[in-house]
Amino acid sequence: MLGQVQPYSPLAAPLADRPVWVRIRRHAGLLLFLHNVMQIFVAADRRYRPLYNRAVGAQIAGQLRRAGYRQDSGIPVVLLSYSGGAQVATGAVPELYARLGAPLLLITLGGFHNGANDLTHALHLHQLTSAHDRIERVGTWLFPQRWRLLRGSGWNRARRAGKVTVHRMDPATHLGRRSYISPHSHRPDGRTHLEHTTDTVLALVRTVTAADAPP
Repeated sequence: MLGQVQPYSPLAAPLADRPVWVRIRRHAGLLLFLHNVMQIFVAADRRYRPLYNRAVGAQIAGQLRRAGYRQDSGIPVVLLSYSGGAQVATGAVPELYARLGAPLLLITLGGFHNGANDLTHALHLHQLTSAHDRIERVGTWLFPQRWRLLRGSGWNRARRAGKVTVHRMDPATHLGRRSYISPHSHRPDGRTHLEHTTDTVLALVRTVTAADAPP
C-alpha cells in the first residue's frame, strides 16, 4: 500500500512537514479545503492536464518500482481515490499503463472529476457514491464531459464499454459525521460508515486479486 504520491507537486515535494501548512491544517481547515479544490481545477484544465497527468503517472510508477513492482508482471494496481483524487487517478492511467503495463483498477469514493481523462487502459472503474453526496453531484452537473450528451468524452466511452460500475453507499455524505469515512455514524446494519466503506473497497480489491491468483 503506497500513500506517498504528491499529486499537487510534479516534483513530489510533500506539504506535510512545512510549518505553514501544519498551521493551516490545524486552524484553517476551510482554507486548506479550498486549496484542494483549486488544485482539482488545475488538474482538470485542458491547458495543464496533459503535463499534470504525465507527472502524476510517473510519480506513481516510480513509487511502485521502488516498492518492488516489476514492469509487465501482470500484477494488478489499484488506484483508490477520494473526492477530487478521482481527477488525479483517472488522469494517471495512460502514463502509468505506458510505464508499467499494469492492469489498473480504479475505485473512486465520492469522485469529483471532469470526465475528460482517457480510461481506455483501465481494467475497470468502481464508482462508490451516494444520493446524499451533494459535492459529487455538483461535479456531474459542472463538467460537460460527464453529461451523457457528450458521447466522445473519456468518461462516456468508458461507460459504454462497460468499464464503470456504480455502488450505492446511501445514506453516506461527502463530508461530516455521516461521510463515507466517518467512524462515528452508524448504518442500519450497525456498522459505521467507515467500516462499510472499508468492507466494500476490500471486496472490490479481492475480485481483481483473486482473478490474478494462481490456481
